[in-house]
Amino acid sequence: MRRLPLALAALFALAAVPAQAEKLTVSAGQATRLTLAGPVRDVVIGDPLVADVSVVNERTLVILGKRPGVTSLLAFDAAGRPLADRQVLVSEEGGGAITVYRGATNAANYACGAQCTRITSAQTGSTAP
Repeated sequence: MRRLPLALAALFALAAVPAQAEKLTVSAGQATRLTLAGPVRDVVIGDPLVADVSVVNERTLVILGKRPGVTSLLAFDAAGRPLADRQVLVSEEGGGAITVYRGATNAANYACGAQCTRITSAQTGSTAP
């Protein structure tokens, strides 16, 4: 009987852990659509010089890549619950994000524009300095 409360506590603890932001890639000067699971109330772009967002309707956002770089996009419903948590990678038109591998376990992700900027290390998943 003691295992049931422990299992429930573990389940609730896991449910509270935020998921890592999913990646959304768009070229500078291009747009992409993002469909949400529920009606949106608030949208936040981390760096409005890199990307912009337009609300088309209560469940559809359009993300415009403005200049090469990386930013974040967050969307919330009326109760403040998250609907989207995305890392937005904007590359030069025709460019893109690349991954450089050094050995079998060490990889680094880059967003490329006029020059490439290191985004994350695939081994740790943390933002590079």
